Amino acid sequence: MQNEDEKYERIRQRAYAIWESEGRPEGQDKRHWEQARHEIETGEPFEETADEGGPGTIVAPSTAPHRKAPGAADEP
Repeated sequence: MQNEDEKYERIRQRAYAIWESEGRPEGQDKRHWEQARHEIETGEPFEETADEGGPGTIVAPSTAPHRKAPGAADEP
């Protein structure tokens, strides 16, 4: 079992990595810390919805549904 100092350090490092991956936004430290804490404690990714005050779930372009723009013609 890891001690509290090791756990704190892992959370701190993960929160920093999240902050950097989001382009170093200001004022998001509490959200980054909570996301990191959740990931470290559960081993699962943290999924936030827009209702929780976060940016929502980001869907990678390769997995996003593809839809035609309204009025777009079919390609041959």
